[in-house]
Amino acid sequence: MDNLARKDELAQEFGSFLHMISSVSDVKALDQMCHEFLYRQAPQRGLELAAGMSWANPFFLPNMPPQALDMLAVDRGYMAEMVMRAKLTAVRADSLRLLVTSAPFAAPAFFHDALSASLGLAPAEFFASATDPEGLGASSLDQEPDEFALVREGLLPGPGLIAKHAARATGYAVGLFNLYNIRPIVVFRDMADTLADMDAALMDGTAPASITAAMPSGYTKLEREPRLMLLAARFGGWIGDFERSWIRATQEGLARPLFLSYEADFLGDRHLLARKIADFLGPKANAMKLAAVLDDREVAPAGAGSDLPLSVLELLGNVAEAYHGETA
Repeated sequence: MDNLARKDELAQEFGSFLHMISSVSDVKALDQMCHEFLYRQAPQRGLELAAGMSWANPFFLPNMPPQALDMLAVDRGYMAEMVMRAKLTAVRADSLRLLVTSAPFAAPAFFHDALSASLGLAPAEFFASATDPEGLGASSLDQEPDEFALVREGLLPGPGLIAKHAARATGYAVGLFNLYNIRPIVVFRDMADTLADMDAALMDGTAPASITAAMPSGYTKLEREPRLMLLAARFGGWIGDFERSWIRATQEGLARPLFLSYEADFLGDRHLLARKIADFLGPKANAMKLAAVLDDREVAPAGAGSDLPLSVLELLGNVAEAYHGETA
C-alpha cells in the first residue's frame, strides 16, 4: 500500500511538473529543472520520466553517457517503421477532431472552449509538437501543420480533440487535415471590425505574442491613423488570403469545412448555430448541449470598425476587392 501511495504521489507531482515546464523557453533553466527532478527519482524510472519531459517540452533532452546513448540509438529504417505504425494508429482512431480556424480576433474568444466543453474534446495543438507552443515562441500565424504534432495528438485516447489556429488552406495543410480526419470550422468576420479589435488588444497589451511580434515595438506610441494603416497593411492582405484560400479549397473539392459568419451566426440565432454545427459533426454532436453552452455567451456587436479612418477603410475595401472581386 505504501508503494502504491508513493506511485500515486509521484504521478501527481510529475503531472504538475510537466505542466510547469511546458512553457519554459529558457533552455538552461529547463535543463536544470528537469535534471534536478530526475536526480531525486529512482534510477530505473529515469528514462521513462525523461521521455515525458521531452514530450512536454521539445527543448529538453537528458544528459546521458556515450554508452547509454549507443544502447538507445535507432536507425532510419526503424524510425520510419515506428513513425508509420504511429501514423496508422493515429489515423484510424475513432474520435472527433476539430480545428477552429479564423483570422486573429475574427472568432468569439469563447467559441473554442465552448465546443470543447459541450463535446468533451481535449485541447490540442496541430501546428507545433509542444503542449504550449506560443509560450515557447511559436507563431500562431503562417504555420503549416506539424505532422508529428498530428500523430502525437492523434494517439491521445478519449472522445476527441479540438485545436484553434489561424491556418490558411494550403494544399499541404488540407492534405494532412484530410489524412488525419480533422474537421475544419472556418469563421469569417468583417475585416474592419477584426482589425479594430486587434488594435484594441495591441493597445491594452492583451494581444497574443505572435501578433505583438509582427508589429513594430513602438506601435502603441503611433497616432491612430498611421497606426491603423500599418495594421491594415500588415494583416489586411493576410485576412483576404486566408478567406480566399478556404473558399478556393472548398470550390476545388479539396476541403469540406463548415463556414461560420460572426455576424450572421454568432450574432444571430444561437440555436440555429448549434444545429448547423451538430449537422456538420454528425451523431457525435448534440445540438441541445451545443446550444446550452453557446446561448448564454456575450458576443461583441458588429460595427467595432465603423469609425476607422477613411484611409484605412479604403485600403481594406481595396484588399477585399482584390481577394474576393471578379479578378480574385
